[in-house]
Formats: sequence, C-alpha cells, structure tokens
Amino acid sequence: MTEQQKPEQQQKQAQQPQQGAEAPNLKGKRIAILVTDGFEQVELVEPRKALDAAGAQTQVVSPKRDTVRGWKHTDWGEHFKVDLPLEQAKAEQFDALLLPGGVMNPDALRMQPQAVGFAAAFFEASKPVASICHGPWMVIEAGGAAGRRIAAWPSLRTDLLNAGAEWVDEEVCVDGNLVTSRQPEDIPAFNREMQKLFARSAEELKQEAAEAGEDAGVALFVRLEAKPGREQEVENLLRGGLPMVEAEPETTSWYGMRLGDSTFGIFDTFPDDNGRQAHLAGRVAQELQQRGPDLFSRPPVIERIDVLACKLP
Repeated sequence: MTEQQKPEQQQKQAQQPQQGAEAPNLKGKRIAILVTDGFEQVELVEPRKALDAAGAQTQVVSPKRDTVRGWKHTDWGEHFKVDLPLEQAKAEQFDALLLPGGVMNPDALRMQPQAVGFAAAFFEASKPVASICHGPWMVIEAGGAAGRRIAAWPSLRTDLLNAGAEWVDEEVCVDGNLVTSRQPEDIPAFNREMQKLFARSAEELKQEAAEAGEDAGVALFVRLEAKPGREQEVENLLRGGLPMVEAEPETTSWYGMRLGDSTFGIFDTFPDDNGRQAHLAGRVAQELQQRGPDLFSRPPVIERIDVLACKLP
C-alpha cells in the first residue's frame, strides 16, 4: 500500500459497520466531545456517529466559540459547529467524555487549565471516558493516567510511562472507566467498547471497583531510582509526603521507604480501587510527576496490587 493510499484505507476501516451483538442503548446519555482546532477528523466523526446511532446526545465542547476545524490525514479538514463553549460547560451536565486525537488538538488543550479541569472532573467522578490516538495526552494532564493500561499512538509511550501508566499495543484497551485505542484503524473496536462503557453509570463503575477489592483492599508499590547525588532530596520528598497523604481519607496506610543506596519505594493500601485512583490523582502523585525529571534517573515504576490478606493494628 502506498503512503497516498493509507488515509483512504484508514477511512474505510473506520467506517466499517459493527459486527456481532446489537449496540447498547445510550438513549438519554449526554456525551461531551472535547476538542479544539486540529483534531483528527475521523476520530470525531466516526465515534460520534456510533454514539448518535445508539441514542446518545453528543455535544462538541471547545474553547473556541463558533466552529472548530478538523485535520484530515495530512491537511486541514472541515469546520464543525461548537455546540457548547467550554466556558459554559460543566462536567456534571454530562454522563461521559470523548477525547479525539490528532497531534495539534490535545497538545493545545492540555495547555489550557479550563480544558484540563473539565476533563479531570470526569475522572474524579468516575464517569466513563474514551480517548484515541494522541488523545491520552489529555488523560495524562487531567491526572487520569497513573496506574492504568492505555492504548495510544506509539509516540506517547514515554509520556505515558513518565505519568505512571503502561502503554499497550492493542486495538482497544478498557481499564476501569477509561477506554483507549491507538489509531484510526482501531475505530471499529474503539466504538464497540466505547458504547459498552458509556452505557454504564459512574455508580456502576464505582461499585465494580469496590467489589473487585472488597476482600482485603488494594495497594500500590512504586519503585524510585534517584539520580546520583540527589538521594537526600528524594528522601526529603518522601518524608514530606506524609502530611499530604494524611489528608486522604481513602488511603488506609502509606509507607515511604529506602530500599538501597539510591533506590526508594512507596507502598500504600486502600479499601478499594476508587481510593487508589483518588490517590493516583492526588498531591503526592502530582509532586512525583513534577519533580521526577530532576530527581529520578528513570520514570517511577508503579505496580497495582490486589491485597489477599493482611494484619493491621
């Protein structure tokens, strides 16, 4: 296949009809589609068609007030009406969020605090979120990536690793309230899983997470490797993290540890995955992410653990 033929092939694959079981009924569901200029056009158009066909009410939300313009493979695409300016939008108005990709679109959005706050509110409320291609840049910025398995365009692999996520080379990946895919060719699978996820409520997703960890809770283990000469700063950072964690009601226990001359660790436990996700979006995680490039020789390694049994005081 020539380079010129690839965009047409991607478009055909994205428009292939869904096979198998009938799509979930999304009647009454309100879906926000957060974009600005430069979104990959097919990554908005085709998922929106699938959502509309299932009965959802979709609205394009944007920092732009009138129209936004798509990017079509290698050049500018069409203009699309903005249904709701971002300054008027509230996450509580919607049941789920769609984050299309394109390079320019999420890169511009992640620089706008109002857009980041809007996306973050969906993660904080455990509402369903779908993101494709470069869209996970916004997932990272909104604090929703740490501890997750995320499918995205391969160039995001290091960004996701630095944010504490695992990049996966899969056509679609569902992790709790988040569904992700790598590229336009994955849109049929992306649409299928997005419809399933968006049919579920935040309450259902919270309950499922709680049931998954109801035996003895869940935990995190984070391994940190200090840069030469920065060991004392890392130790100070961990000691200073305790007051932050004490303000987290859903963090059952938290340990900052020194495992070797330059190796440090964090082990913490939670009653359920909701508490764990809240911690991953909390102040300690933000501090590690912000100071990590200066203090650590490699990105923190975050492992999610299911606690099978424990003894507490």
